[in-house]
Amino acid sequence: MRNIKELTAWERLFKKIVWVQIGDIEGKKILDFGSGEGITANHFAKKNDVTAIEPSEGMLSNAWKDYEYTQIVGDVNALSGISDETFDIIICHNVLEYIDDKEAVIKALARVLKKDGILSIAKHNRAGRVMKMAVLLDDFEKANALLDGENSMASKFGVIRYYGDKDILEWESNLVISEVFGIRTFWDLQQNQEKHGDEDWQRKMLQLEMRVAQIPEYRDIAFFHHLLLKKL
Repeated sequence: MRNIKELTAWERLFKKIVWVQIGDIEGKKILDFGSGEGITANHFAKKNDVTAIEPSEGMLSNAWKDYEYTQIVGDVNALSGISDETFDIIICHNVLEYIDDKEAVIKALARVLKKDGILSIAKHNRAGRVMKMAVLLDDFEKANALLDGENSMASKFGVIRYYGDKDILEWESNLVISEVFGIRTFWDLQQNQEKHGDEDWQRKMLQLEMRVAQIPEYRDIAFFHHLLLKKL
């Protein structure tokens, strides 16, 4: 049985927060698009019928498979073999930033989402990245470049191509935003790295993050935004 404690401290807390924001789901058909190592797919497969799509075979070599779910190796083209309105919930976390044609992906996901279904999108927030560069990394050049509209880099996945929360609505008119949460508002500001992996510290930080996740002043400067979109 895989344990979430295997993850780095920041990823562990990220998963905990986003799972709480999605909610306790049972008996649903779920698609995890861009599933990576299957950590989220595995989590929800305990109580749901989950299909995961991931293009990187390297990521899948260490996939989490404590619970049964369907794994497809592929990209957006794999959706063409799936019928319209198949899924109750679609998860797409930190994926669109690394795709050029975001509109095509959103339209393809909306097609296979049931009416009144929920699309969960976690995405980088430009303002949060500016905060990181200015406050944590003391990199004024990159902070100013981000403010000028430039993209940035992720060490693992390459160029982060930022997009706005409301851009999704322009790409697909059948979607509306139900909820917007902030994720990772505070925890990086605590520079004592030894604390980050402590379970009691994580519990308290999760509670604080959840408390401010929908307060605009804090949400606007969070490193990530988590959108729950409903299909009309």
